[in-house]
Amino acid sequence: MLALGTTVAAVAQSNQAPANAVLVSQTRNGNVVTTRYKIPHDDGKHAEFDVHYAINKANIVPSYSDNTQQIEELKDFMAQTKDTTMHISAIHIVGYASPDGNAKENDTLASKRAQSLYYYAVNTYHPEQKIDTDHKTFHWSDCVPVVEKSDIPQKEQVLAILKSTKHTEPQKEAALRKMPQAWRYLATHILPQMRYADIEFDYGIDEFVTRTTVVAPTEPAKPIQTSQPKQPEEVVVEEEMGIVIATPRHDASDDVDSKANKRNQRKARKADKKNFKGGYEAIYW
Repeated sequence: MLALGTTVAAVAQSNQAPANAVLVSQTRNGNVVTTRYKIPHDDGKHAEFDVHYAINKANIVPSYSDNTQQIEELKDFMAQTKDTTMHISAIHIVGYASPDGNAKENDTLASKRAQSLYYYAVNTYHPEQKIDTDHKTFHWSDCVPVVEKSDIPQKEQVLAILKSTKHTEPQKEAALRKMPQAWRYLATHILPQMRYADIEFDYGIDEFVTRTTVVAPTEPAKPIQTSQPKQPEEVVVEEEMGIVIATPRHDASDDVDSKANKRNQRKARKADKKNFKGGYEAIYW
């Protein structure tokens, strides 16, 4: 039997993310990077709930014994399974019968108790997982641990009968019934606790891990140099009006037409000198 509290996902800090971790989020504040991971868990946890039955009965009565509490705890547990971080890997139901009475009838009774709890779980909660069922009838020797811790009358004699390997199950019951006080104690305090069915869950809850890392601060980006290299200059002197002008020097890759134009200009100036002698004393080009 297990009473479950509120499911809380564990949060831890680690320098290394687990191999099966799934990234949930990542944020940065200055030079601190905080990363949150989810670690899936499909099993590792166990929950169990019991439903008790009256003698020779296999129907569930919520008000019988502590069934009200157990049914409520089962309801709370199944509500938690709607959380996407919780994963059920297996569901098992086992029905039980006490050792008193006919062995064959007890076996059938244990099976019916398992079936009654199975249909209750399926019709009430509609679990997606397959539910495995089984049943078992207790033997008189199974009463030994409880009797040893009890205040049953004639305890030593009762234990001797329970532990005997020379007597059959019917013979042990007949011997115990001859001890009225001891039998009344068994029938009231011990045997009813052996008439039940339990439902067991194997499950896991995803864990959330937070990883904090300090990184180097980011340097501001440097401006990109986009200016072109300055071209060299050559000085051309023209003495007309006494002005010295600095102009960019042309590269040797100037096109052929430009050179031809200069040659034509020189020829024109020479012709002018011949036709108009005395017009200019000197021309610099």
